[in-house]
Amino acid sequence: MSDIVDVLVVDDERINLKLVEGILRGQDLNLKMATSGAEALKMIPDHDFAVALLDVMMPGMDGFELAERLRSSEATRNIPIIFITAISKEQRHVFHGYELGAVDYLFKPVEPEILRGKTNIFAELHRHKRSLLETTRRLEATVEELKASQDALARSEERYRMVADYNYDWESWIGPDGTLLYISPSCERISGYSPQRFLDEPDMMQRIINQEDLTRWIQFMQDNTVGDEESLDFRISDVNARTKWLSLVRHSIFSDKGAPLGIRLSMRDITNRKLIESKLKHSAFHDTLTGLPNRALFLERLNRAAERCSRTGEHFAVLFINMDRFQAVNDHYGHSVGDKLMVRLGVKLQQTVRPIDTVARFGGDEFGVLLEDIPRRSEIRSLIRKIFDSFKEPVEVDGITFALSASIGYDIGSGMDVDAEEVVHNAQVAMNEAKEEGKNRITAYDKRMREGMINVLAVENELNRALEAKEFSAYYQPIVNLADGSLYGFEALARWNHPERGLVSPGEFIPVAEETGQIVNLGAQILEEACMAMQEWTRLYPAAENLTMAVNISAKQFAESTLAGDVERILGQSGLRPDRLKLEITETVVMLDAMKSVNQLKVLKNLGILLSIDDFGTGYSSMSYLQKFPTDQLKIDLSFVQRMESTPENIEIIRAIVNMAHSLRLRVVAEGIETERQRDLLYSLQCDYGQGYLYSRPLPRAAAEEFVKDSE
Repeated sequence: MSDIVDVLVVDDERINLKLVEGILRGQDLNLKMATSGAEALKMIPDHDFAVALLDVMMPGMDGFELAERLRSSEATRNIPIIFITAISKEQRHVFHGYELGAVDYLFKPVEPEILRGKTNIFAELHRHKRSLLETTRRLEATVEELKASQDALARSEERYRMVADYNYDWESWIGPDGTLLYISPSCERISGYSPQRFLDEPDMMQRIINQEDLTRWIQFMQDNTVGDEESLDFRISDVNARTKWLSLVRHSIFSDKGAPLGIRLSMRDITNRKLIESKLKHSAFHDTLTGLPNRALFLERLNRAAERCSRTGEHFAVLFINMDRFQAVNDHYGHSVGDKLMVRLGVKLQQTVRPIDTVARFGGDEFGVLLEDIPRRSEIRSLIRKIFDSFKEPVEVDGITFALSASIGYDIGSGMDVDAEEVVHNAQVAMNEAKEEGKNRITAYDKRMREGMINVLAVENELNRALEAKEFSAYYQPIVNLADGSLYGFEALARWNHPERGLVSPGEFIPVAEETGQIVNLGAQILEEACMAMQEWTRLYPAAENLTMAVNISAKQFAESTLAGDVERILGQSGLRPDRLKLEITETVVMLDAMKSVNQLKVLKNLGILLSIDDFGTGYSSMSYLQKFPTDQLKIDLSFVQRMESTPENIEIIRAIVNMAHSLRLRVVAEGIETERQRDLLYSLQCDYGQGYLYSRPLPRAAAEEFVKDSE
């Protein structure tokens, strides 16, 4: 009997047929090519197809209709169907295909190894099926032989369905009695061990699992309440003793009559994904330029130090350091030299403090130092003086010698009843006092320093008045497609047009609005104004028909149970199509309570709007959660973009974020683009969209409308 089997390939584009033919050449396959559904149906009577590879979008009879015709015929209803398509991977398309009997989806451009692997599985199964049928015909002499052949065929078909329906990277089938019935060849690619090794040694899997993960793996395997959407990430050691990360999903399998057939395990190699997580976690708690701890990690260590001191009776001190006249370095020598100088200063501070102390960079030319476990307050002054004196030594960068000075403010603590943010702020207030007194000095915090500072209650009352008077308005910053520079949409930003002071910086009122909860009403006003503006532009200019409007959602807004209702009401009032509104929620906010965020995001997503995770890379998103968030886009934080040209590590982080996002079918937006070099680098990294001063500053409504008009 010949090993060559027939394979049906249908696509209305001849170039696609040629590509498939090139990929499957030399595989003992007889490829029958058709450019339409009608032509394919004419081939059916003369061939015994092992599998059908169907394009979805075709003129006349599309792939879905052809699949339905094949399933309606007794002669062709069992032909496995794989859709090869470029259409959206939305559930409604995928579910429709599976309803018609499809066994799998491949999305263009298809990877050759995957296409060959999947096609060869069905070809080999078809050969086995033909062989069994031939055996059955030869053994029809006795009823017993016929029954044995039919049983074998039934078992083959059950395994056929299992492989066809659950074809993942590393597949295993464990029977109801715990016996390993099947393991896919890909286990050798991932672990280095052959399938036969696992079949011969039932405890092989437990032996290669990392001992720290083994207990969790056993519990996961024995827990019958585990659902199909739950997964377990664990480590193994491959044949070369290298650590690999796998993600495990398990499914219970039943026969057509409901009898248990065991469980199916699917394991994917997620080692690269874990490396990306590690990089993002590091970047979330470290300054991207100097590699020093950032403010978040500094506060975490400060809380731990305060807890220890409350038990031991020792002291700690927080220093807030600002370099004097550092802006002149950037202005005269450029940011590249300024960045190198910042790195050198960070190294100098680390070399000056004790090993147990923490040096952090808060941003710009500001550093923080945490001095821990100090038995007597009298010792603190000498430690601070040592740090202060270290700045008297000149620093050389690119052959240029810099003689710098620093203004240092500090606060001392000794107990558990400590607000870390307040201690840092106290040190900052003392540093500001040192600046006002003439710079280049050390100043200890004193409560009297807060006298005359902005009264938050007064600002709150002013904000209430401004909200009632409708003094807030939206400014719009364009977002462009990096591939061709075309306008993609806008981001709406809140601005305060004060009747006496003019435009007030968001840095003055946004923090107070967040603290007092007024940000909820302010955010609703901006959202409503932005939707109204976009709908009005759509009415006036055809070019605005498919533009998107991005609006930031604050932590307080996101926590409101009425958010989805407010969004739905505003969309209804404005008439804006839901899929043109994009809500941006910061990564830190969604990760505060990831499971609750998943539910809130799903409620918003059900409205048909777009969702984006803002400032991505500044917090730490577990990839397992990121896959569960029903989001459409990620926005890379501007700190990565602005350091691209001076710090190559930021380029690699952005590359990792873009690749990870695209693997999850997410688009990527980069903010803070100020130079053509940054734009070109982002485009080369396949970032989708960008915004920043290179294109435009945030614009008032009239100017933004002109931007839309000019894009036609």
